[in-house]
Amino acid sequence: MGQREMAPARGALLLLGLLGAPAAGASVWMQDVPPPEDVSPVSPAQPEPPPPPLTPTVLDAPLLGTEPPPPAVPPRPLRPFIPHGEPDTEAPLSAGTWAAHGGVTLLPLGAVWAATRVGGDTRLGATAAEAAAGTVLASLPGRFLFVHPSYPQGRWMELEVGAFGAAMVVTPPIAALGTWGMGEVAFNDSQDRGHAYLGALGGATVGMLLGLAAHEGLKHLAGSSERLDFVRRYLAFSLIGTGATVGYQWSRTPTPRP
Repeated sequence: MGQREMAPARGALLLLGLLGAPAAGASVWMQDVPPPEDVSPVSPAQPEPPPPPLTPTVLDAPLLGTEPPPPAVPPRPLRPFIPHGEPDTEAPLSAGTWAAHGGVTLLPLGAVWAATRVGGDTRLGATAAEAAAGTVLASLPGRFLFVHPSYPQGRWMELEVGAFGAAMVVTPPIAALGTWGMGEVAFNDSQDRGHAYLGALGGATVGMLLGLAAHEGLKHLAGSSERLDFVRRYLAFSLIGTGATVGYQWSRTPTPRP
């Protein structure tokens, strides 16, 4: 009887234990969870600061200690090349330059007088006319003897080289033809016209070389001045004509007058 009475009491205790376990667990879980008012908002994560810049070394930058190259210079426009500087028509000439021009002027006059002494014709007027004819004809192709290079680098154009070479070849024969023609037609014939022409040709060639040398020498003295440029050229031409006259008179044998 005693055991049967205690069985319901054990069952009740067991049921109470089963029902009380979840309630105790819930109370424990509620104790661990903080109250809502104590929960603070979570702040966003701050970004990490960037790393410090790297310091270049000599191995990384071999030209670190050198200066940067200078900026490129724009190309300058090309100008015609003039051997002795820019021309200046107002530049004065020194007294020595004037004296040199006057001294060279006396050379053709002296050559005309010498032509009357080396040949059989002593007439000053005849030799002067022969020299004038040779000078005028020499000035036609001789203007190409004074061409200048067109590039600052000093390289001549092929056309200018050809013109200068052609003038060197053509000028003496034409000047000799003028002197020879004037002497043969106007002032008595020669006994050997071919020999007389060869003499005029040799004299014109020598006169051309002397004329070019005199022109370049006077131009060097004048510098950048263009004064007396026309006179310098015709001094060179007159040396060609008078040279042809001296050679003509020296080589010719005049035909005896009746």
